[in-house]
Amino acid sequence: MYDYIFMVVLVFYGIVLGSFINAWVWRTHKGLSIARGRSKCPSCKHTLAWYDLVPVMSYIVLRGKCRYCVGRISYQYPLVEASTGLLFGLLYWSLVPVGLYGWVQFVILLMASVLLVAGFVYDALYMELPEKYMLPAITLGILSLGLKALQGGWDSLLPQLAGLAVIVLAYTALWYFSRGKWLGAGDIRLVAIMGLFLEPKALVVGIFATYILGAIYGLFVLSKSINKRGVKVPFGPFLIIGFYIGLLYGLALADWYLGYL
Repeated sequence: MYDYIFMVVLVFYGIVLGSFINAWVWRTHKGLSIARGRSKCPSCKHTLAWYDLVPVMSYIVLRGKCRYCVGRISYQYPLVEASTGLLFGLLYWSLVPVGLYGWVQFVILLMASVLLVAGFVYDALYMELPEKYMLPAITLGILSLGLKALQGGWDSLLPQLAGLAVIVLAYTALWYFSRGKWLGAGDIRLVAIMGLFLEPKALVVGIFATYILGAIYGLFVLSKSINKRGVKVPFGPFLIIGFYIGLLYGLALADWYLGYL
């Protein structure tokens, strides 16, 4: 019973943080501080009241329009809010943290998730992964890895450290030899985050899922595009989706596949 209650509370906090992420992404793009100033309508610049900023509900009540200028509000806002809440609930339901160590690791993951969702949205909108999202997430990944070492010893992390080194070197080589045309420096930081949080088998599944989903989406976009040479698809969102597939289902999928062989 308490697990369900806590999960509902966690979903609520995720939705609230999703609203924060929307504001953070917009202010980052505009070069504004998230800590200063009131939220404003992007269209008419009118300062928004607190009742205009209730996550998801305000969008529904206002029917997707600004209260003051009747300009359209992007569906991005409720979608990011609801998705962040659902992600938090799914993480708790799937990972079920136990003990102090488990809860500390879970909180680290939630903090990293806020940064990854922000990176997902920013890259999807502007084809860029800002350092202010990626570098703190890498720091959290190092902290998570350090806690694993305290529990099981550094020897137990050798396979994960090897996987981290291989994936980062591989992506760095792709970036260098393509001169940044195939992927960006932000993507290298993202795979480093994946390697810091995921065990080798989960990492392989996550990377594999990334390319499968990216290829499907790329083919869909190309089929709808007239100027196919000018089409650009952000890679970061697919890496982030692949990260969560690896985190939640990677070990089970890898064991299933190896057992099938």
